[in-house]
Amino acid sequence: MAEETKTANNQKRIILLLVLVIIVLVAAGGALAFHFLNQEQPTEDGGDAPELGYAEGTTVVRDENALQKALDDMAAKVAKGSMVLEYEADAYSVNGKDFKCYLANAPENTYDMYFDMYNGSNIDEQLFLSGLLKPGQALDKIELNTALPDGDHSAVLFFTTVEDDHKTLHSQISVTMNLHVGAQYAKSSSSASN
Repeated sequence: MAEETKTANNQKRIILLLVLVIIVLVAAGGALAFHFLNQEQPTEDGGDAPELGYAEGTTVVRDENALQKALDDMAAKVAKGSMVLEYEADAYSVNGKDFKCYLANAPENTYDMYFDMYNGSNIDEQLFLSGLLKPGQALDKIELNTALPDGDHSAVLFFTTVEDDHKTLHSQISVTMNLHVGAQYAKSSSSASN
């Protein structure tokens, strides 16, 4: 029994010693972390890190009038860059190539626009590409690059506005369009198939 008590006491001492070692290691780790986190970081050239400041173009608002002016300026920028979409989501054709539709560059828009249409089931297949339309101009018919078979088809139509240099894209948005092909659309598409 004395031996069992001696073994139990030795185990308690070993456990106590391990606990103390763990506490010392945690304390040492915490001290090192505190030291390195509070140390100034050198820059690549060996100097101290620069003080952080506001990014270029940041508006710092200090009073209510400045806040209102900042909001008005942001609203003006958004209005200039926004795009109004004007179109009908369905187009009709008898032959699958000539479609009666309505695609417009809304008069409210600032920039010239072009339309780019792709097959909804094969986005790599371009169906149509328009020329530039000025704000207020519209198309009432389009001719696809290849004819679609009879039935209903989905297409992805991109509205893209370009800057005045006609090289820089200003903004772009896409919508889904439904293309309907068949003899039953003869009345709807009669002006498109001529």
